[in-house]
Amino acid sequence: MRLIYSIVAAFLLICSSSLNAQSEAGAIFLLISPGARAGGMGEAQVAVANDAYASYWNPAGLAFQEGSEIAIMHVNWLPNLADDLYYEFLGFRRKFQNLGTLGGHLIYLNLGEQVRMDEYAQYQGKFTSYMMAGAISYSSKLSSSSSFGMNAKISYQHLVELGTGSEKGSGTSTDFGFDLGYMKKGWLTPKLDLGITMTNIGPKVSFIDPDQADPQPTNLTFGFAYELFKNENNSFKVVYDVDKLLVSSYPDMDWDGDGIIGGYNSSGDESSKNNNYNKNGKLETAHKDPLYKAIFTSWVDDWLLGGDI
Repeated sequence: MRLIYSIVAAFLLICSSSLNAQSEAGAIFLLISPGARAGGMGEAQVAVANDAYASYWNPAGLAFQEGSEIAIMHVNWLPNLADDLYYEFLGFRRKFQNLGTLGGHLIYLNLGEQVRMDEYAQYQGKFTSYMMAGAISYSSKLSSSSSFGMNAKISYQHLVELGTGSEKGSGTSTDFGFDLGYMKKGWLTPKLDLGITMTNIGPKVSFIDPDQADPQPTNLTFGFAYELFKNENNSFKVVYDVDKLLVSSYPDMDWDGDGIIGGYNSSGDESSKNNNYNKNGKLETAHKDPLYKAIFTSWVDDWLLGGDI
């Protein structure tokens, strides 16, 4: 049996303010990572991704794998909290000569049975909350030592069938997104591998109120894997990942110091509608940056931008 010993230096570039940003994202169940090996390696897999779990960690890794493989995982999730929470994962891949590699995965998270109460704290019965996602992957080599990969995926969140009180609609959400990945074998030195992914790219996630939609948990990861030793029976690697959640959210901010949040439209005119701006046309009410801005603003702390990032 081939044994792989790994020393993991997994540095997560998510400080306490970034963890707050994570709570502002929607569909965060997509960040629950699968695989016992990945868990034992500090979830540093972006430059490794060499099994059927690759469609989750880095779809580009599928291109370097031969044949077919299936991975199945079932785990009691947070068993000390409740006994009916569980997480399931099914991953698969198949190599097609001259075409590339197809793969994908299915995720199911059961949040267990819960009690429904109305706005007057009256018992209304019980319900079960759950979330699921499915992804189809494609990967192909760009050269003998590099590859790209992508996932197209759909996710469904079922929190509750009905809203509370006067809320209209249901507490469910169906969303689409995609992942991109790149892998380079022998980057800079023959024994150093590089992996890059950007995952959960897509439109905002909303349930009952579209105006309160949250961004998807778009995550950027750089991964490195260096092979220190290898023979017929053993290999010894150092693996290092850097993660950044690309989510920026801002609380109400009185930017112009007039003691009022908003009151004006985007042109700086007093208005009773769309009055979330100050007289200078700067947005003051709580909001979240779209992805094209969050790619940059999520790296800057709230001392500079005033955001909860």
